[in-house]
Amino acid sequence: MKILLLIFGLLTIIGCSTKSNNQDNWDKENLRDLEANDPRVLRAMKATQDSMSYYIDYFKRFYGQLNYKFFLKSSIRDNEEIEHMWLRPFSLDNNGFNCILDNEPSTLTNYQLGDTIQIRLVDIEDCIIITADTTIIGNYLEKELRK
Repeated sequence: MKILLLIFGLLTIIGCSTKSNNQDNWDKENLRDLEANDPRVLRAMKATQDSMSYYIDYFKRFYGQLNYKFFLKSSIRDNEEIEHMWLRPFSLDNNGFNCILDNEPSTLTNYQLGDTIQIRLVDIEDCIIITADTTIIGNYLEKELRK
């Protein structure tokens, strides 16, 4: 019985550390170095802001349902460093969205994966709503980069 518990404990630890490493690897492999005034970035940000009313409507109606996943991208500042990262919103109020940081920061030292951050609506740079395996709204920067 003790051996079975030890094996189960080891598998749990390995499973948890693998998930963290996978997140770290994904974040590192998907870094992009783009200028803020890149026309593709600007078009993606405009498309995002133009679709915010739809995003908010979907969030209010479908957040918490199993088949819906919501993501937002915003710039996060840490002293002089800035990174543009994905967040998972969990509530909306008059000040914007309250979110969980969904990326492992590359250069920011005062933030980490899973931190709670509030972002204003005007600071949202991209958004994604996924249901089942279909993107309903968003992922505008990726679409611009594929053109």
